[in-house]
Amino acid sequence: MVAKRILIIDDESGFCDVVKDTLGEIGYHVEAPRLLASAIARALMGNHDLIILDLRMPGIDGLDIAKLFLRRRIPTPILVISGFIGSKVSEELKHIGIMHTLPKPSGVAQLRHAVASALA
Repeated sequence: MVAKRILIIDDESGFCDVVKDTLGEIGYHVEAPRLLASAIARALMGNHDLIILDLRMPGIDGLDIAKLFLRRRIPTPILVISGFIGSKVSEELKHIGIMHTLPKPSGVAQLRHAVASALA
């Protein structure tokens, strides 16, 4: 069985490392390019099974990135993990077609469940 490929688009290197380690331990292949432009370019190729996306990053709005992916018809599901998921943001994400969200911080069990749910 081929490991599911996950791409993280997040500016917090510590968060990326924790997610990579946590998901890597259970068999996922996780990439977290340090340059956000590189991560976005990789996502646009559509070679991943899941994109984990932060909403607030320096100079880049994650919601705008998500909209770009949807406009380009990238078939990859998106899991938004952010410390800024309130009811208004959650509704806006659902409105544009993103159903999978997880607040920061969350535990390992919640992360694994959210990823499994987004990949299902």
